[in-house]
This record gives sequence, C-alpha cells and structure tokens, in this order.
Amino acid sequence: MTDNNEPDYRFKPIFGYLAGLIVFALGVTLLITLDKGWDRSDLPEISRPPLKYAEPTPVRNIPTKIRQAKAAGLYYPADPKELYKIIDQLLGLDKPLGLANVRSVLVPHAGYIYSGDVAAAAFRQMTKDFNRVFILAANHSGEADFSGVSLPDVSHYQIPGADIPLSAVVDDLLKNPLFVQKPAAHTKYMLEVELPFLYSLRNRPAKPDFTIIPMILGRMDDTSIAQLAKILHSYDDGHSQFVFSVDLSHFYTDSKARQLDSHTIQSILSRDTASLARTTADGPQVLLTMVELAELSGWESTMLKYKNSGEVSGDKNKVVGYAAIAFHEPFSLSSQEQEDLLALARKTIDQFLQEGDYDNADPTLLDKHKILKIPRGVFVTLKKNGQLRGCIGDIISPNPIFEGVQLCAVRSATKDSRFTPVTPDEMDKIVISISVLEFPSQIKADSPADYPSLLKPGRDGIILLHKGRRSTYLPQVWDDIPDPVKFLSRLCLKQGSPANCWMNKETTIYRYGAYEFGEEKKPL
Repeated sequence: MTDNNEPDYRFKPIFGYLAGLIVFALGVTLLITLDKGWDRSDLPEISRPPLKYAEPTPVRNIPTKIRQAKAAGLYYPADPKELYKIIDQLLGLDKPLGLANVRSVLVPHAGYIYSGDVAAAAFRQMTKDFNRVFILAANHSGEADFSGVSLPDVSHYQIPGADIPLSAVVDDLLKNPLFVQKPAAHTKYMLEVELPFLYSLRNRPAKPDFTIIPMILGRMDDTSIAQLAKILHSYDDGHSQFVFSVDLSHFYTDSKARQLDSHTIQSILSRDTASLARTTADGPQVLLTMVELAELSGWESTMLKYKNSGEVSGDKNKVVGYAAIAFHEPFSLSSQEQEDLLALARKTIDQFLQEGDYDNADPTLLDKHKILKIPRGVFVTLKKNGQLRGCIGDIISPNPIFEGVQLCAVRSATKDSRFTPVTPDEMDKIVISISVLEFPSQIKADSPADYPSLLKPGRDGIILLHKGRRSTYLPQVWDDIPDPVKFLSRLCLKQGSPANCWMNKETTIYRYGAYEFGEEKKPL
C-alpha cells in the first residue's frame, strides 16, 4: 500500500527487467530496420550539408608509417565507392534521436553485413564537431600477451580512400607506464571497422581533419581500469569522441545469447560493475572503462539497438550479439516536445474514457520528435484542485517514451487503487504532469555506512533491494524526508524490513533521476 500523498510507482524489479529487455531487443525495429545482404539500392542516399568543425588536433610527429587496411574486402567492401554508398545508406536509415551532446558510444565490430546497422544506430547519434577520437577494443590477438593498454607504432590507419592520422596524444600517453606498444595487438580489425563511419560523419574530406587514438586493452585490474577512465576523462574537451568497440556473447544459441546479452546490457545501463566484470562480451575491461568514464563525466545512457548474427545468417545455433548504446548529457525535452507529449497524454485519457480504448500516437508526431522513441521509464501524475488524483508509472520499461506515457496516463486515470476512476466530466479540472526517468544506476559504497553521504537529496530517486524485497521513493519524497538516514530507514520499513536494513552488506541501492514537466494550469 502507498500513502495518498505518494505516487503509486509500480515498477519492474531491476533483475526482472531482463525479460523486458529481450522483448525490446526483438522489437527494436521500431528504431531501425535493415535488410540482409549487400544490396542497398532501395535505401535513400543521405544528404550531407556543410558542417563547421573544431580545429584539427596535432598529429604524431614521427616518420610516416601507415597501418594497411586489413578488414577491407572481408568485413566491409574494399572499393571506396561501394563502401561509402553502404555507409551513407546505413547512416541514412533514420534520423538522429535528438539526444543531447552524445560524446561516447558502444558499437559492435563484426562485418557490416551482420552488425553495420547496429553500429550506424550509435554513430548517427554522435555530435559531428569532433576533432579527436579515442577508439578502444580488447585484445583479440593470440600473438600479443600483455597487461595495460597497447598503442600502435604507426602514424596513420588506412581505410579505403583515406589515411587517418594518429593524434600526438599517443606520444603523451606512452610516457605513462600503463601504456605499452605491442604491434601484434593492432593487426586485427576491431578498431579499423569503425573508421569508415567516423570518416563519413566528417563528410569524407580529401585530407582527414580529425585524429585518432587507437587503444587495445590487455589484462587490466580494477586499479588500471579506473586509471584509464580518469585519463580519458582528462581529454574530454568537448571536441573529443570516445568509441568503445565490443561484441557481446559469442557462439551461444539465439535464446541463450539474448539472455546473456540482456544481462550485459542491463549491467551497462545500471553501471553494475561487479556484474559487468563477469560478462560474456569479448571485452569486459573495455566495458568497465566505458561505464567508469560515463560516471566521471556525468553522462546518461540510452539503449539504441540490439540484434545477433542469427538474424542475418539464419543460423540460430551459434550467434554473436551486437548492441548500440549512446552516452550523453542528461535527458531533456524542448518546450514543444513537452507540450506535445502532455497533449498526447490528455488526448489518450479523453479517448479511453469515452471509448474504452485509445489510438496509438500519430506517426507524424514521432517523426517530428524522434526522441520520444527512446526507451525510458515514465510516470504520469494527475491532480485535481491541487490534490493528487492518480499517479502510476514504471521506473524501468523497455517501451518508448510515447508508449509509456499513453499507458501510464490511462492507468493513472483508471487503475490507481487509492482513487475512484476519473470521469469524463472531471477532465477539465485535471492537471497532468509527466516524469521521464533515467535508467537506475547502482550506488557504490566502500561500506554501507557511507550510503547517506552518497545520496543527493532532492535529486535522487532511490530503489532499495534487500533479501528479495524492494522499495522506492521518487525524488520529490525528499521534500517530506530530507534527512538521508531517515530516507533510507523509511525505505526499509516501506518494504517490511527492519529500519536499519540499508546497513546490511547484502543490500543493494540504486539511484535514478527524473525529468519532470507538466501543464501549468488546468485547461480552460
């Protein structure tokens, strides 16, 4: 039971979200669809208006030494004309979603026929004013055995039609003992396959106008991962991009791969490093560095696309999983997006009260506001004469925002057990507000006693998991319980646990933020 002054926040438990994420993966064609094979004649050509870029960064001051393209003709076409036609078509499959200042992405590195559309789903979200790109992948070479981070001993990476220069940052990094040079580690394809996308985002100038820092990660402990993340963060100058090149599970059946990959994706989104360290992906140290960097930078994450190789090959017995995730500034909506989403909520409730059902959102609305297609937990609050009249939502949901708003609007109006259902003649007195939630992230503490000092009153929504029980408070509950210790104690009591359950080492605590907006006054 919930108090009348507290939103009825019905949420899927974090670990129960895995099944939902699988459903999301199966239905991800909401965002992008790609046919099999190399024939892309039916896809539109992407338009490329002139862009203004940051000034190029210094290149390595060493004699020219070019790493020859090794994946060309194998993982992607060797012919530049054919290659960039495919790249343009992949990037042009959809418009960017409008995520704020995407500075880092997770992308796969398989052949384009298998994972090119997944990679494009992330690359098209990136801000294009970059002049330097850090590209990280795990060691795939049996001939290179090392600890730390290997940097190449070359001046350029070759791809069809261009030689991409390495940044002078490489030489600065080599002064740090964390970085080594193991040439054999750089003979594989994991970094190279991302370069044609980056080159195309820059409109493919005759002379590439950005530099790269290719990194292959060997064995790394927690200390070296944290050190690397801090180093990368120190280079985050607003014009650098960070590309993490990782494939997920390898050679499991389709159903098993989806289960394992859902767990990995959930661990990334929740920044559960303990779980992520045990992932079946081909580069846990790369993924751990990625989430550490996101934490340092204050980035949120958005799941973009998932698929596996079986969807292309037809072989469901041994598949490889691929995911695209973007890291960006905290979620926000324009005033027009807020207004249109609130109007959708009101229209949905009105229609349901009149007809017992409601229509899906108008496709033109989604084409106008692509960001409403991203998956987010949402809740919808209804107030009448300043008093709560209904509030239901999901903290975690595989549904896109617009679907969640429609569903939760109807549930808030008709399914909140604390109130009688809203009637049509009340609607002119109802004021609607919406909260869009970030994916919960685990709060890491050296000791449970540290939890109160790590909470951010007024900002954090909190989920507390203890011995199979779970409870949550929304960020606005801080107005009533401003003391962090009392806040945690009340969460324990809310789930039926002892008031000090948050002190138990087995207790896990997650935080989430809420982006809130609403109608300023009741409609006339």
